[in-house]
Amino acid sequence: MKSALDSTLKYISILGLSLIMFGCGGGSGSSPTTASTSVTGTVLAGPTLGAVVSVKVNGVEVAKSTPSLDNGAYTVVIPTASLASDLTFETIGGTFPDEASEESGVALGTLSAFVPGGTLTAGSNVTIDPSSTIVQKLIAGGMTRSAAETAFSGAFGYTPDCSVKPAFATMSSASTTVQRLAGLRAAAFSQLTKDLGLTPAQQFELIQALADDLSDGVLDGVKTGGTHVFMDSGIEISDDVANRFALSLMTFQTSALNKSKLTPDKIGTPLFVKTALTPSYKIEYIPGTSAAAMGKSSFRIKVTNRSDNSPASGKTLSLRPFMYMATKSHTTPMEDPVDNGDGTYSCTVYYVMSSAVNGMSMGVWELKVTIGTESATFYPIVGTTAGNDMLTKLSGITDSIMGMAGMEKRTWFLFNDGLTDTIDGSYTFRVFLATKENGMTLSFPAVTVGSILKNQSNTNWTVTSIAMEVSTDKTTWVPATDLGNGHWSASGLTGLTAGTPGRIYVKLSVSDGTVTEQKTTDGTAVGAANGYQTFNVTPAAQ
Repeated sequence: MKSALDSTLKYISILGLSLIMFGCGGGSGSSPTTASTSVTGTVLAGPTLGAVVSVKVNGVEVAKSTPSLDNGAYTVVIPTASLASDLTFETIGGTFPDEASEESGVALGTLSAFVPGGTLTAGSNVTIDPSSTIVQKLIAGGMTRSAAETAFSGAFGYTPDCSVKPAFATMSSASTTVQRLAGLRAAAFSQLTKDLGLTPAQQFELIQALADDLSDGVLDGVKTGGTHVFMDSGIEISDDVANRFALSLMTFQTSALNKSKLTPDKIGTPLFVKTALTPSYKIEYIPGTSAAAMGKSSFRIKVTNRSDNSPASGKTLSLRPFMYMATKSHTTPMEDPVDNGDGTYSCTVYYVMSSAVNGMSMGVWELKVTIGTESATFYPIVGTTAGNDMLTKLSGITDSIMGMAGMEKRTWFLFNDGLTDTIDGSYTFRVFLATKENGMTLSFPAVTVGSILKNQSNTNWTVTSIAMEVSTDKTTWVPATDLGNGHWSASGLTGLTAGTPGRIYVKLSVSDGTVTEQKTTDGTAVGAANGYQTFNVTPAAQ
């Protein structure tokens, strides 16, 4: 009996030891715990509820998230060993409230994001939205990440960054400018879908088609080989779709739906795409000899009948340049377009300010071209000019207007309209004169005798006479001639040398029939040095 009991106790001891070793991971055939890393992110086509995120390496799923929350947030636990590889994040299912149409419960199509190997650590963010989807599809189609991002930036005007956690554009929240901008740009795709007459659910077809279009590096409605791009439902992508995206971005930015609190100077200049389509016309912006800049900017608008591709001459075009700013958005002086008889129209805009000053954005310039009831919109980037002064300003003394912040002295704008030499060696200097009609509408009409403006009481103030004098030495003053529509010309100027910097001085006096007032640089009474404005000029070398 004792021998049998001893044997049984020995067996139990050995079995217990084995179980302890197995439980600690020791012994043959053990399976150590796999290390993993938790990553968070946002699914954004609007805050998406119930989307599952699948993470893949070379098409093989390595992790899957739980469904996203009602703010689009998700968490996915990824094997740490997989983080060294390039990853694709892809959504499955979910619903969202569409931001532009305000339709709720829209079924989410597939969105995706490409994440380079070695870039994720615990707590990293991966936002999955329309921008990241287009880039991922370009990479899947054979582009390098760098090439895909370059193509995207060239088409949409920015480079997406899926590491940024976005702030939803339709919700006011405490967030950074970068986060708000990410949300606003995502909302622009919703707005583009609406503007193209598509349903919210068709946004995902559109995103796929945009990626197909951009596969040749250009967003223009065709891909490699000149093949036209169509959505799965058979809708063709137009060749001005990049221009339409820029318009959609600004449409949403200026709408009541936008709660991002981003003012126009914070959104970055929309891409300046020079082709736009209306129902009847193809309208193209053709730059002049130099790019748009503060001061005089000349260009042509080419109009083609879409029905037969013939030049659309004989049309009445109107222009509306408008600067969207954080405060005091405004227009700028311009000429009426001139029909050249070949489907092109010569245009001149006198820009009162540039898009940026010392690298800081001032806002967004919009140029709307209208023919009848149809309009096309462009977003020119207005630069600054080096060398010659293209714009100077004078101020009224008692001549005032009522502005948004109260009474202000009227500003008179003098634009350099051209400096030319003559056979006898003298020069002719031309000036374009404009002013603020009043401070409430922020319009800037050209001024000539008979112009009806507004005074500080917002009642009519009629210009009965204008006198302009020009000098190169502040001693000899040459009367300028009124050429009409704000244009003035002073001839016979001496004291300038071709290729050598010089100065031209301009005096301006304006009367309303009761008071004749010489304008000054500072709005105070005329003194020794404030009764004229100065243009720094360098006559062209002969």
